[in-house]
Amino acid sequence: MTAATALPEVLAPAGGPAQVEAALAAGADAIYLGFGELDARRGAEGFTLEQIPAVVERIHAGGARAHLTLNIQLGMRELGRAARTLAYAEQCGVDAVLVADPGLVLLAPCFPKLQFHFSTQAGISSAAGVRVAKRLGLPRVVLARELAIDEIAPCTAIGPEIEVFVQGALCFSVSGRCSLTSWVGGHSGNRGTCTSICRVNWSCNGADHARPMDMKDASAVRVVPRLAEIGVASFKIEGRLKTPQWVGEAVGLYRRALAGAAAPDELWREAERLGAYTGRDMTDAYMDGRRTGLIHPDEGRTAGTPAQDDQDPPKDLRIRVEAAGRGLRWSLTIGQRHEMFEIPRSQPHPGRDCGMEGIRERLDGKLPEDTTLAGIEDAVGGLRLPRRIANEVAATILQLVRERPQAIDRLKIVIPDSARALLTTTGHADNRHPLAVAPDQVRLDAEAVPAFAAAVPGVRIHTELRDPAAVDAAHAGAGNRLVCALAPVLYHGDLDAAAAVCARAAALGVLVEVNGWDGLGVALDAGCRFIAGPGMGILNPVAAEQLRRLGAEGVHALVEIDGTMLTDLAARCPLPLTVTVYGRPPLMTTRAWKAAPAWTMEDARKSVQIRTRREGPVVVLRPVAPFDWRMRGEKAWRTAHREMDLCLSDDPVAEWASRPDRRHAAFNLDRELV
Repeated sequence: MTAATALPEVLAPAGGPAQVEAALAAGADAIYLGFGELDARRGAEGFTLEQIPAVVERIHAGGARAHLTLNIQLGMRELGRAARTLAYAEQCGVDAVLVADPGLVLLAPCFPKLQFHFSTQAGISSAAGVRVAKRLGLPRVVLARELAIDEIAPCTAIGPEIEVFVQGALCFSVSGRCSLTSWVGGHSGNRGTCTSICRVNWSCNGADHARPMDMKDASAVRVVPRLAEIGVASFKIEGRLKTPQWVGEAVGLYRRALAGAAAPDELWREAERLGAYTGRDMTDAYMDGRRTGLIHPDEGRTAGTPAQDDQDPPKDLRIRVEAAGRGLRWSLTIGQRHEMFEIPRSQPHPGRDCGMEGIRERLDGKLPEDTTLAGIEDAVGGLRLPRRIANEVAATILQLVRERPQAIDRLKIVIPDSARALLTTTGHADNRHPLAVAPDQVRLDAEAVPAFAAAVPGVRIHTELRDPAAVDAAHAGAGNRLVCALAPVLYHGDLDAAAAVCARAAALGVLVEVNGWDGLGVALDAGCRFIAGPGMGILNPVAAEQLRRLGAEGVHALVEIDGTMLTDLAARCPLPLTVTVYGRPPLMTTRAWKAAPAWTMEDARKSVQIRTRREGPVVVLRPVAPFDWRMRGEKAWRTAHREMDLCLSDDPVAEWASRPDRRHAAFNLDRELV
């Protein structure tokens, strides 16, 4: 780092107004925040809409930039809200917005006063993905958190600025690729509602419970000069759920590191003190390219070590009812959120009424997994309700607990006509087959392709291939039924092989499947025909339109999609749509393990069993039992293709021929994905 080199900005988190003040006082160059809606930290305090203009003005007065997080995968019914949020952010003077959904990328030109940055949730892990960002006109990319400095360096020369996480929590999964909490309870980490099930106790092969996925926190403070020298533009501090004091100290630490005001060992000791907030140790192993020392058991930490989790925390629900004129006022405290509703008084009938214990019974077993009923108070005194009214009260409470009120919908925000036009898509004619129609596509491990192709004619075969020889072998077995899938995660060292796979596929006339922005970049560079696979799965048709404009000939629905979202997507998807109707999908993809342990893992609540295996540069965790949508005949769920994912299958041919089984999980089809 020389005097002529521009210093990277220090980008601070703010979960509330007090954190903004702490960050500015410590010298933050930029601050990122959320409205508490449609962002990947929905458990943070956030800001009310009424606060945003003054908060942005305060950030600007402090000489800093204001960044808004809008970085979740969106359903069709959320896109209008997202567009209003973008319009409001532009109106309030927000400088930049972080996005992951392709649909929001398509809207970027409609809001010229806003910069659009690719969030880390987009999962960009190589220069190939950064080149796509440049093609799309995005001025900045937040890279995946698990990269080494040598992998970050090639990304800084492409054009878009590079932002890197330097302090805070690490996910066991690689960036943007975790469906574990969604599988267990419909809470999607890709949509900001992670319940941190990876940090709880797990049994491995029936052994005593431990925490094999309990990641340490990250700190890059010892390698600040190296990151600055390779051209990283922004040092991002994770922590919108942390206290103002922690935020101020973290910003101050990186200001001192950039100024060269202390030796690396002294800075590291300060970073470790920041780690005491969560009770987790610190590591910079990823930055140095190491795959050890990332998880607490590596250092002998026991599963019972207490810690304050800085992920979206479990929420305590407290209920109070009191008299309000001729009615009853119900007040709810849900974590840091407060809600209230009123009902008229009704005359109870003895024997057909209930009190507060009846409300508790009606809520029992129905609250979200991350919510606990911590208190219920009758301030009326001896309250009795007709059973019908008690049912209605419980239903209202459950609705308020599950659904954050979307305040942006109450404002008269005008969406630009250009954005409104993009939100209107027309469904593709090929999307006409209900889920109950027999599957016509299969996903296989490469070694299973020849036998399956010989036994099952007429089925399109998708398989992940990592070198030209593998393409030739799969093509020899499957012929023109082959679809050559690129790996969902591509690091710098994987790009040449991926490019060779695309070139060989193009020479054979084989369709390529891309499963992330990095793979999309490789395919675009190669000029081959491609579709977007499940690793680039979508929830809304505007995302499909963006991929269509980039050249995609088909798309996959995100495997964790729910029934309502699928209805909307199927009706208006402008490309042929594939839905995975059966399989053991990747629930977590990790770089924290160098090799896949030979484990069958089960969480302490026995809600899921998963197996581990190596898949290319990463280890993937898949469920032991599949989900099955093959019997589902709802007419609204119409697609072009229905795919069975038989990766991890012991006998793909037999499993392909198996009868649908409603005893298998339905994943999120019958519940709301939150």
